[in-house]
Amino acid sequence: MESTAKKCIQWGVVLIIGGGFVLLLLPLLIGLLAQTVGQTAAIGVGAVEIVLTLVRWAMIPMGTTLIGAAIVIRAFAPSLEHSQTSHTSNP
Repeated sequence: MESTAKKCIQWGVVLIIGGGFVLLLLPLLIGLLAQTVGQTAAIGVGAVEIVLTLVRWAMIPMGTTLIGAAIVIRAFAPSLEHSQTSHTSNP
């Protein structure tokens, strides 16, 4: 397998698994943080929640995009190798 395709798959899986954990656990952690801090830091907790929501929305789609890119790289890699060998074998 192409090293680029392998890296894309590895990072894609990491992002999907990490995004799943963030998606499941983040609301609980933000709720605990808000209860612990209290009313005095509601603005800070709100800002942290906005940033983490953007991260949560981005991780899983980026992971699936990387896996799709690995499939495309894998599909075109044999044709690239074949075209390179045919060019070098012809004088």
